[in-house]
Amino acid sequence: MTEVVWSCWEGQDCIRFNGAMPGTEVRVLPVMAELVGQLPAMAGRTVADGHDACFVPRFGFVDGTTYAVSINGVTSATLSRPPPRRSPTTEVLAVYPSAPEVPRNLLRFYVWFSEPMCEGFASTHLRLVDPSGQALAGALLPTEYELWDAAHRRLTVLLDPARIKRGLVSHHHAGYPIQTGRPFLLVIDTGFQDARGAPLRSPAERKYEVSADERRHVEPGHWTVRAPTSHSLDPLGIGFDRPLDHGLLSRCLHVVGPTGQGVDGRAELGLSEQSWRYFPTQPWASGPHRLVVDHILEDVAGNSVSRVFDQDRSRPADANRTKRPFVRTFTPR
Repeated sequence: MTEVVWSCWEGQDCIRFNGAMPGTEVRVLPVMAELVGQLPAMAGRTVADGHDACFVPRFGFVDGTTYAVSINGVTSATLSRPPPRRSPTTEVLAVYPSAPEVPRNLLRFYVWFSEPMCEGFASTHLRLVDPSGQALAGALLPTEYELWDAAHRRLTVLLDPARIKRGLVSHHHAGYPIQTGRPFLLVIDTGFQDARGAPLRSPAERKYEVSADERRHVEPGHWTVRAPTSHSLDPLGIGFDRPLDHGLLSRCLHVVGPTGQGVDGRAELGLSEQSWRYFPTQPWASGPHRLVVDHILEDVAGNSVSRVFDQDRSRPADANRTKRPFVRTFTPR
C-alpha cells in the first residue's frame, strides 16, 4: 500500500506518495463538511522524485484544511494541515460596481482583497442576499474554478448569464437573478480565507438598488471630453454616459500623442466608474491627440463597443459592429 505523507519538493510543500509508480493518477481535494464531494480537485502537477511521486499544488495548501487524496480514482488517505498561527489581517478593500444602483441585467462583480487569497471559499462565503438576509438562490454562476487575477487579490464573480439572456431555458423558468425595484446586498463573511489560511479580519457587504435593463452598445462617441492645457500636467478628463466595467477600464483606454506614440502616464477612475482621468508623465505636447478605445470595453451589463450582450435580432440597433478600436480626437488647449 502506498504511504501518503506531507513532504517537500524543491523547497515547495507537497504530498508525497512513497513508492508510487510513474504515471500514477493523483487527485487532491479540499474537504469541507458542508460541501463533501462538491469541490473541484486542486490544480497542480505530479512529479517524480526518486522512487516516489509528489503532488505539487499550483497554489499553496491552506493551513487548517483537510485534504482527501485519491490514487488512480480510489481515495487512499486524508491529510490535515495544522491550523493557522496568525491573527486575521486581510480585508476586503473594494467591491465593484461601486455605483449604488445597477441594472437588472448586471453581469459581474469584482472583489478586491488586501492580500492574496485562497481558492475554494467563494461558493460558501460570498453570496447575494435580500435586505432580510435571505439568500438569492441560484443568482451566481457556479464554476469549477474561481476567477482570480494573477496575484490572487481580485476575484471576478459572475451572475448566471443563462438567467439574463432572454430566450434561454434558465431565463424562462427562473427569471433574472436580481429584480427591478428590489434591493440586494453582496456579502462576504469572515470564513473566506487568505492564502495563509487565516480568515478575514471583518465581514464586508455592499448594498445595491436595481434599475431597468441596460441593452445598448457602449458609445464612446457620446462621451464628454475635457481636453487638458498644452504644456501642462493637467489630466485629460473623460465622462461616460453610464457606469462601465471596472476590470476592463484598466486596459481598454489608451492615449496616443501627435507623433503616434503612446503618452506615458497614469489613469484614475471616477465615482461609480462613470469618468476617467489620465495624468501624463510629461507635459502635454501641442497638436491633435487620440483616445483609443478597445472594442471589447463593456458596461456593467456586458454590452461592449462592438456588440450588445443580449442581442435582439429584430432590432437593427443591436446588430454587431466591426471589431476595431474606436478613436476620439482631442487637442490640448
